[in-house]
Amino acid sequence: MAYEPGQNGIDGGGFEVKTNDPKTGYMYVQFESLKNGFIDDVEFAIVGDNKDSNAVQVRSSSRLGYLDYGVNAKRINYLAKSLRAKGWDAPGVEFATHSMYAEENALKSF
Repeated sequence: MAYEPGQNGIDGGGFEVKTNDPKTGYMYVQFESLKNGFIDDVEFAIVGDNKDSNAVQVRSSSRLGYLDYGVNAKRINYLAKSLRAKGWDAPGVEFATHSMYAEENALKSF
């Protein structure tokens, strides 16, 4: 999967894959913001009972504080959409399922 640094005005500092283990279906990536150099941690994990599962979980978390103004949701939605286009079952972040996150970050949409 390709990822354009800076998509939607986020991740302008690029990213670095820290762990990629195809055997376990786990990947850990660090994304850096352009303006302040903040690092966000992103994890991908293939889930399911059999090794042919196409379900993948995507998690993105800021290292500092708890407000991110929707950056993590935008990143997850971008990545999940790209994964779904390739046949993966990768849910994104929706207002209906993550309303507390939206309220804390004063977001009307992701």
